[in-house]
Amino acid sequence: MKKFYTVLLLLVFSGSLAISQTQLSFRFSNPLIIEGSPQLFQFDVDIKANETGTFVRDIQIYFDYNPLAFGSNIFANGKVVVTNLDLMNGLYQIVNQADNTNSKFVVITEATEEMDHIGSAAWFNEVPLTFTGFLQFQIEIADSNETAGISFDQVLMNGGQYNQSTGLIEPVAYLNPNIYENSLSNLSLNGHELSLPSGWFGISSYLNPFNENVETLFAPINNELIILQNFAGFYFPGENVNTLGDWNRTSGYMIKVNSNCQMSIMGSETDDKTLNLTSGWNLMPVLSSCDVNTTEIFASILPNLIIVKEVAGTGVFWPEQGINSLPYLKPGKAYFVKMAGEGSVTFPVCN
Repeated sequence: MKKFYTVLLLLVFSGSLAISQTQLSFRFSNPLIIEGSPQLFQFDVDIKANETGTFVRDIQIYFDYNPLAFGSNIFANGKVVVTNLDLMNGLYQIVNQADNTNSKFVVITEATEEMDHIGSAAWFNEVPLTFTGFLQFQIEIADSNETAGISFDQVLMNGGQYNQSTGLIEPVAYLNPNIYENSLSNLSLNGHELSLPSGWFGISSYLNPFNENVETLFAPINNELIILQNFAGFYFPGENVNTLGDWNRTSGYMIKVNSNCQMSIMGSETDDKTLNLTSGWNLMPVLSSCDVNTTEIFASILPNLIIVKEVAGTGVFWPEQGINSLPYLKPGKAYFVKMAGEGSVTFPVCN
């Protein structure tokens, strides 16, 4: 009898291992500001699964947001437009979009044929293994000086996602909890606008880009961009070469474009404004959103400072020779700094 119970327990245990639930991952992507009156903040929500073979049935998205940036009760006040993306492709509908609180909203979607067909590619979309666009949101901006404060409400979303059974006309729950890849909580709604003149120029940003991949970051000016480089590598789109990988906020960059153009960096500002400089040449960014007094920022490392030069410009700060034709470091620009030894500078926080 004891042996029988042991075998039975083993069978139950092994059977439970064989039954696994697919897990969904959610992320935000492609944030941008659409200029106009009013300004709009646009972003996408993407979804992927950790295994193939599930057909999405019902999805519930809950967001928290900053009411100082967008106002309160934004659905009731007509401040939000929701657009279907690829994963909603013709087979789904939004059945509810509403304010949940004055700083939270919900969007619920369902398959139009979920009560009539089992899960199949004829009536449902399979959730792929790579992130795919689900919904796009445009929200009117009330105050662009605020951060977005947008994030998934994980407590409300967990356990609320279903796929369609391939054997019966019924929902099957995805694994609880979901995976959440990122957040727009600290994203600056001002962004960082960079004006690039034709030819060589030095650039940097005081923001951490939301998407740090340089190919994605510079895609809007891909027709103008010739090369982007720093001391660690380069991105040469014309030859499909990228040894930079991701943007590094602690580095400045040299860029060459074939005509005047503008680009915007969407991201969040960090509290860490200290930059370490090595002996020899450095390509220094500006980590402040306002002009920085050159003499003041280098005062603490003056014994090791040899020279500061504007990239692709004529400005120079050369203390030993008493030369300062570079009174301020400008946000968005980059500078060559030569040091006799190591040191660090701290950029000011701007009002």
